[in-house]
Amino acid sequence: MTPDSILNGDFSEKRWVDQISKNFDNEVCNEVPVCVFSVPESISHFKPEAYVPLVIALGPYHHFQTHLYQMERYKVAAIKALLNLDQVLSFESLVIHRLKEKDPMIRTCYHKYMNLDDDTLAWIIAIDGLFLLGLFMHYGEIAPLMPKKLINNGVLYRDVMVLENQIPLCLLNEIWKSLFLSSTVHDDNGDRQLLSMLKEFCEVHSPLKLASDSNHGAETNYLHLLDLMYHLIINNQATIEHEDVEDMAKEDNLTENSDRPMKVIKNIPWEKISNLLGLKIWDDDKEEDDPSRIMEIEIPSVSSLIKYGRINFSHMIGGIREIKFEESEATLYLPVITLNGYTEVVLRNLIAYEMATSSSTPELAQYVNLMSGIVDTEVDVKLLRAKGIIEGNMNDKEIANLFNGMNKYKGRTNKTIEQLNDYYNNRPGIKAWRFMKKDLLRSQKVATIVVTVFICLLMILYSFCEVYGCPRLLDRT
Repeated sequence: MTPDSILNGDFSEKRWVDQISKNFDNEVCNEVPVCVFSVPESISHFKPEAYVPLVIALGPYHHFQTHLYQMERYKVAAIKALLNLDQVLSFESLVIHRLKEKDPMIRTCYHKYMNLDDDTLAWIIAIDGLFLLGLFMHYGEIAPLMPKKLINNGVLYRDVMVLENQIPLCLLNEIWKSLFLSSTVHDDNGDRQLLSMLKEFCEVHSPLKLASDSNHGAETNYLHLLDLMYHLIINNQATIEHEDVEDMAKEDNLTENSDRPMKVIKNIPWEKISNLLGLKIWDDDKEEDDPSRIMEIEIPSVSSLIKYGRINFSHMIGGIREIKFEESEATLYLPVITLNGYTEVVLRNLIAYEMATSSSTPELAQYVNLMSGIVDTEVDVKLLRAKGIIEGNMNDKEIANLFNGMNKYKGRTNKTIEQLNDYYNNRPGIKAWRFMKKDLLRSQKVATIVVTVFICLLMILYSFCEVYGCPRLLDRT
């Protein structure tokens, strides 16, 4: 048996056959999409701790990890506080049996194969799902039963938003109906009530503003809490009300004047001159072409865009789809983002979910790329705070570290980044500085040639004066 074989000591061949046969015979599982993914190492590599729960496991992926298992007694205590005596006594018949009947559907929701029997899996989903419902419905009753450290530090909310910790909404619905809506409320009303509670949770804990019911389909079939938050963020669109833009200084008429001397210097055949003089030229591009280096997003920081590009920043009402750079106003419009202690985990898991499911442009990842590119230091954060674009209780250093540490997601170049770079790079002062920095100040090639030519000219002049006499130059009387 090979080391990577799935037929290890904990694997039950009979259980595998039973599960496959159920999936084969059951047609309903084909209608349920896989929605709870395991995060690949390519995404979690730089910060693996952001993609796993710290204190509480929800669902089967992390359920039996030793450091998380101590929370099971708090889950059970919270659940029993929510149920009446009849529901507690009939819990197995009301909930567990119903979930066992849905076993193929449960397994279809999860990306990983789960080597658990039907009864164990049903109990995991029942306890964790009901705890999650209780968190949405009766937070005030659950909070006193939880450790204070868990509530006060926001760790509970952090763990609830981890991708591998998601409980599919279709399973929450099954639990909801079996306990609360079995005979009193029509199922459609129950579905809307459950979705409304999840939306309220998302509104409180989302780093970006969410879409309202008026600008997205209210009947959308969301897959789980993270999927709901993701789509409410992406679909947030509004009519942008631009704030009054500060009068930008008029463009100095320097383009033509600054370009001419640079063109003259550039057109000097430095390579031919160096070859004639027998000089070895240093390749300035070697460092830039080094494949081992991790390249940053090619865009200036906020402070550089403002100071040198004369570009203004303004917050807007809309969402990330409405980010745009108005060249006529020299203004970049960005949505407001609220950053708190657990925001980085929420953002990382939202993007991990987007990368696992999106077949088109990863819109949230592109937004994070943009923010990671323009935020380099605490100064950049302060400038965006002053413009009302960044809010929240994280300090400036933490926010700068957050964006500098985010994964850079590859893909089609963002249009806004291209527009900003084009505008910035075509500013006369920037063009002059780039030339001086790249082609003169950093170029040993030009410096060496200029110094060598100058020395050669001095030697020729001195030799000429020695032969023919140059009293003033040689200080002879």
